[in-house]
Amino acid sequence: MIAGFVDGRGRAYDVGFRTLRLSLTDGEGLLLTGPGEEIRVQEAVTVSVDLLSPKPVPFLRPVRGELTATRARVVFLAAPGLPRTEPYSFFNVSLPLHPSAIEHFFTVQGGREFVQFAKEDVESTSPSGAATEVVLRGPAPGKPGEVARYRARIEPRSAGERAVAAL
Repeated sequence: MIAGFVDGRGRAYDVGFRTLRLSLTDGEGLLLTGPGEEIRVQEAVTVSVDLLSPKPVPFLRPVRGELTATRARVVFLAAPGLPRTEPYSFFNVSLPLHPSAIEHFFTVQGGREFVQFAKEDVESTSPSGAATEVVLRGPAPGKPGEVARYRARIEPRSAGERAVAAL
């Protein structure tokens, strides 16, 4: 699992704003696909993510956006133009930048949050009311050498089920 930010030019950064050297979207904000990668599911959803430790910790607050699934990966991109107030990001992390730089990234540069995972990142899936919950493995925030467990909640449930099934 990878979680972070994408700027208006499609460049991806992790949650600590380190570059991932990855282009995630094109100039129009649409997901870039690799050779032979075909979009199988694309739906409007609300996603939230908790970091699972002895007690779950909110990692990504509930945010609207678009879920896209291919055979290789599932990508959630926060909707462009969401109203933003301090701390500007829907991720519940301390950002190592000046607050005015963070505000500029989201309000002027069109920055938004993303979460991406592949089949090998998925530990389990289960229905939970109106949502699908997916337990994932990925780098621990601020500790790229350590693995953490996350629970992503995708609403509506049908969209989450279709996205995971596409993998």
